[in-house]
Amino acid sequence: MKVGIAISSYKSDKDVITLVEKIDLESWPVDGILIVDSIGSGKLDDYCSNSNINNLQYINFDINLGSAGNLKKRLILSAENEWDFVLALNHDALVEKETFLQLLKYRHIPNIGALYPLKYFPSKNFYDYSGTREIGPWRSFGQTSPKKNQLIPCIWSSSNGALYNIEPIKNGVTPNSDLWMGWEDYLYGLDLKKSGYRQFLVSNAICDDNYEFTEKKLMFTNLLLSAKPDWYHYYRTRNLWLICLNYHPSVMRVIRILIRTIFESILISFGWKQISRSESLRLQLQGFYDALDFKIGKKDN
Repeated sequence: MKVGIAISSYKSDKDVITLVEKIDLESWPVDGILIVDSIGSGKLDDYCSNSNINNLQYINFDINLGSAGNLKKRLILSAENEWDFVLALNHDALVEKETFLQLLKYRHIPNIGALYPLKYFPSKNFYDYSGTREIGPWRSFGQTSPKKNQLIPCIWSSSNGALYNIEPIKNGVTPNSDLWMGWEDYLYGLDLKKSGYRQFLVSNAICDDNYEFTEKKLMFTNLLLSAKPDWYHYYRTRNLWLICLNYHPSVMRVIRILIRTIFESILISFGWKQISRSESLRLQLQGFYDALDFKIGKKDN
């Protein structure tokens, strides 16, 4: 059974090289490493061409694939490499060798679609179990200690650190590049579930997550909110509405996303922004309208 690692890159040459060299130095048990880049500078191409690392492959695209397009390309190319499983990593992944080894232990589960590490958020001091439930008003939830169950059934989790079975790819179940940026791993999890594939969080495959948060005061309490740039308000809103209206329509999903959108509008009004409240709200509203109009891909500037 062949296992590979596929790393995403966009203007992250240094981090990708550091990650590749870490994997090689620690002798991770893999049959190859694939790097998929967007609008590469040439540095990674030169590095891979002159590297002595076995089965190191670099592919660059002259357009910005976005996180959704990059994930789709990585999994399709992994299938072309005739790998059976692939560990998907972002350039800034904090997944350790031991985490990877723990995931590998469960790859023989019948009809498995994906195995996910249990992410620990140091800034929030909890282990993330968000993927065990449908998307709701809040992005993440968890607990301060891991559950004792080794395998926790889930609907989705972050693709950063996920061990994906390539069988669904060969059967036509692939990540959707329409979203361009954001929630592509959630949509792919829903697709895997609909197609009958199983997904699990692996409680003993723990890794830190360096997702950035910013602390904002709301009324009489402080909240840790995503520190994504303001333009992300557009994709955060549009893509969730595309999912609940078009790709996996559901009345309950619409109600959940509506509550979430209203809640995020309130947060923006109380200062969840980097530029201005009006511009952030405009981006969010445009995302909603574009979802109704089924506008996909990268937003035109």
